[in-house]
Amino acid sequence: MAEDYGLLPRQGLDGRTDFCLTLESDCMEPVFRKGETVCVTRRESPRELAVGVFWVRGRIWVRQWCEDSAGNLHLLCANPKRERENLMLGPKERGACLCLGTVLPGKPLPAPVYVG
Repeated sequence: MAEDYGLLPRQGLDGRTDFCLTLESDCMEPVFRKGETVCVTRRESPRELAVGVFWVRGRIWVRQWCEDSAGNLHLLCANPKRERENLMLGPKERGACLCLGTVLPGKPLPAPVYVG
């Protein structure tokens, strides 16, 4: 479907960029804004608290990656208003999560702070 993607000029992109995504949600604000285009590399796996692109249950999610001591995988929203949209996959469900890449620059971010 040609209308699902567009081409960007290579100049100005990080040399590690494999593809770009335009964010359709405010889940990663204030780090990334809704409507912002982010660069993604497939060459790096996300490190703890880095932002990755994940395919889970037939949907694409841009979230911070975090693993707890029990082996649960947490995909976290940076936006405290979207805490209820965090995903948690238990050890048996982790195989249902495919990492498509790391959002550049690929550096870990501070853990989200949720005020309950």
